[in-house]
Amino acid sequence: MSQEPDAAPSHPLAARRAHPWRVLIVDDDEASRKTAAALLSPAGYALVFASSGHEALDAVREASPDLVLLDVMMPGLDGLEVCRRLRELSREDYFPIVLLTALDGRREVVLGLEAGADDFLSKPVHGAELRARVANLLKVRAYHQLLTTQRDSALATVDELRQQILRADRLATLGTFAAGVSHELNNIAQVLHVAVSELPSEPAGPEEQDGPGTRQMLAVATQHVTELARGILRMARPQEDRTLLADLGRTLVEVRDMLRITGRARHVRLSLELPDSPCVIPASPVHAQQVFLNLLSNAADALSGTPQPEIQAGVRHAPGGRVEAWVQDNGPGMSEEVLARVFEPFFTTKPAGQGTGLGLPVVKQLVESWGGQLHFQSRPGHGTRVVVDAPAAPSSATTSSNIPSPIA
Repeated sequence: MSQEPDAAPSHPLAARRAHPWRVLIVDDDEASRKTAAALLSPAGYALVFASSGHEALDAVREASPDLVLLDVMMPGLDGLEVCRRLRELSREDYFPIVLLTALDGRREVVLGLEAGADDFLSKPVHGAELRARVANLLKVRAYHQLLTTQRDSALATVDELRQQILRADRLATLGTFAAGVSHELNNIAQVLHVAVSELPSEPAGPEEQDGPGTRQMLAVATQHVTELARGILRMARPQEDRTLLADLGRTLVEVRDMLRITGRARHVRLSLELPDSPCVIPASPVHAQQVFLNLLSNAADALSGTPQPEIQAGVRHAPGGRVEAWVQDNGPGMSEEVLARVFEPFFTTKPAGQGTGLGLPVVKQLVESWGGQLHFQSRPGHGTRVVVDAPAAPSSATTSSNIPSPIA
């Protein structure tokens, strides 16, 4: 099998393509192949040749042509059998087949069409007629390729819509439980509040010299549950909320103390970098706690089995009237594939029963509701750094009296 040099495209169809149409000429007679090539060369096609049926099949397997000119009378595999086999090979990628024969009879035409041919020409072939037939069939090939592309695009769109519907259905199902969960959490919070209020005040023990006492932390946790119940109820029954302010430095300290008292991060060295002045943003304090509880808990979970596990978290004033907070660990990090899906609802790398895949989507939604952004930086073997970038509250509104304090 040989291939002639590509001629300069002169046919309008070829001019619109990045590459010339590929035409396979199959004939056991060399003179017939040269004649067909001479007739088609002015159209600028890329011509490929085969001298037998088996050679033609090999050529199609190697690279699918755009059209096949196929002689019927060939030794071994004749043109009709080759046509049948080509149709088997081209089920997923249709290309036209034109049969050429020196025979003249209706029976040969019928047999050729039954074998899967698209057209039938008798030898000797007239040049203008051959070029016209080939050009028309290549238009059919072009339309088929266009329809195939549109079909694939439509199927991809349908699949994406189906996935969106499934995600929306799952989230809607969660929404139907939100009001009930809020009610139950509120009941639990009330019990905790009564129990904590009745606890006797005790002098601070040695373990509590550098931090809040157990009673104070239970009060903070009770307030967190109460506000969380209210937040869930607001998500279930949206309504206008009053403006709240959160000091992210205070939030990090509170979340660190919660993790200490619950033992969630007992295996991790957790250090904070805090500013000299408050870093206040327009956000609900409980939502801020929710964001950093998720981020710090995820970091602690990722460090399981890591030698000398360490988490560094902090907050600072950033240029442009913004506040930047971060959580960084020295864990195993994440691959690009995992990093691309961290905000996908229900996606989790944790074992079954240990993760819902909803934490980070909720965190992202909360941060964006503040007018902020959430950035992940991670590489396998180099840990993970999560940055929360949010607008600072106006300086006139950041007085300490406007920032809710934990219940003592």
